[in-house]
Amino acid sequence: MNYQTRPATEADYPFCYELTKQNMFELFTHHWGGWDASAFRNAFSAKSTEIVVLDGHRVGYFSLKENDSAFYLENIQLSPAVHGQGIGTAILKNIVNNNKSKPILLTTFLDNPAIRLYKRLGFTVTDQDGKTVHMIRGT
Repeated sequence: MNYQTRPATEADYPFCYELTKQNMFELFTHHWGGWDASAFRNAFSAKSTEIVVLDGHRVGYFSLKENDSAFYLENIQLSPAVHGQGIGTAILKNIVNNNKSKPILLTTFLDNPAIRLYKRLGFTVTDQDGKTVHMIRGT
């Protein structure tokens, strides 16, 4: 599957918000008691976000932040219409291959189906706080 990425702008915020809410609402409600729109708004940064484009249409995004010791994959969301087509795997492989200088960290829910993909690509669990799982890939 041939996809492209482009830097996000603030104009992409509604797309990212709606996609995340569509994909994560059930998990957030189950684990945190609901969806908090202000938390997403406060965490969203176009500077660290890439939009995933397929056939000229936005189909997802990911947010990768860097600090002195690691990269943090803050979010990766794809439209359900493209789930199972290998795009998520390709994106994660590119992130891993392009950021080998530091470990890559992420946080997810234990019951998030994406955890299987993370494990398949070499992420390992470093800590678990209830149903929240912290993972790492790299040194």
